[in-house]
Amino acid sequence: WTIKDLFNIPNCLCYFRIILIPIFLHRYFLASCKEDYYLCAFILILSGISDFLDGYIARHYHMVTDFGKVIDPIADKLTQFTVAVVLIYTYSWMWFLLGIIVIKDGMLALGGLYLYEKGAQVKGASWWGKISTAIFDIVAIILVGIHIPDSPISTIMIIVCIILMGLSLVLYAKQLLQMYWECKNEQKTN
Repeated sequence: WTIKDLFNIPNCLCYFRIILIPIFLHRYFLASCKEDYYLCAFILILSGISDFLDGYIARHYHMVTDFGKVIDPIADKLTQFTVAVVLIYTYSWMWFLLGIIVIKDGMLALGGLYLYEKGAQVKGASWWGKISTAIFDIVAIILVGIHIPDSPISTIMIIVCIILMGLSLVLYAKQLLQMYWECKNEQKTN
């Protein structure tokens, strides 16, 4: 990787998202009034905007790099995991959602690595994964900003996220199994 690849605009936006994580943590755990929670929600919105911009700029201005393909999902997962863990302290149902996120992402990382080493063409994020992540991000911003601990509406929003992430987990598992069998069959014919 060259300096130009490491510090192009999309990758710098990924670094920015990673830097926002400790700022978010600091502000959230010191929050004492509704304005503090609004600020935390604003930090998450800023992170989401920078995520959108880094992808848009990388594709539109031909700044996609191999390093960017690595750092972008790391920034995404670090942010998502951090927010889910933080919300456990306020919303009891978040334990279930965090469990699904950890299982899904662990399965994708380990399964993708295994298939990659076997020579399979590993696919990127699918539309159902993007939708479930987008819904999670929106719900997380609402739960952080409005701060409505264990209310019926927060429980419903989290359960919707659990269902969508669970569905995403099942669909990704199916996709990985399909890729595994395709790889296995290809190896038999060679």
